Amino acid sequence: MRLVPRFLALALAAATLSCAPSSNLATAASVDSAPDFTIDLTTGETFRLRDHLGKKVIVIDFWTTFCNPCVGSLTHLNALYKKHKDNGLVVLAISMDPPDTAGNVIPFLRSRGLEIPAAHDINSTVTNLYNKKSTAPFQVLIGRDGRILKQRESYQPADDAAIQQDIETALAAR
Repeated sequence: MRLVPRFLALALAAATLSCAPSSNLATAASVDSAPDFTIDLTTGETFRLRDHLGKKVIVIDFWTTFCNPCVGSLTHLNALYKKHKDNGLVVLAISMDPPDTAGNVIPFLRSRGLEIPAAHDINSTVTNLYNKKSTAPFQVLIGRDGRILKQRESYQPADDAAIQQDIETALAAR
């Protein structure tokens, strides 16, 4: 019976590592086009990536309600969204919460006053396209041309300046 506590300890450690606050930035190949998707937002509206491709800079942020670094990432992206939304920035927060914490998604967003569009990827459709390892937080930056510019795994407050610079550089490109 000692296997169960060991298994639980390993599972907890694995979950903690997937939300570990170490930054890993990767630049996507410039030929990687962002795969299209449609997802229902928590507001009841529908988000279609194709509606924004070729016109806007898009950040897709994957998160969970039980991931501490995700709070900082979402808060920073929310501030950048408010600052740059009129310049063509779209931020989409995609929750990867499992069924047992799915009821926490909307209260989580409301309690933090987040204005960015958000969705719960119940069937992992978008997660499977962009974040196959289901890392949280995980960001994908898509340029106006529809190409994936960067992917960022995890988050630390020290990443804020680099994230802002990447977004502003993408917004300046026409």
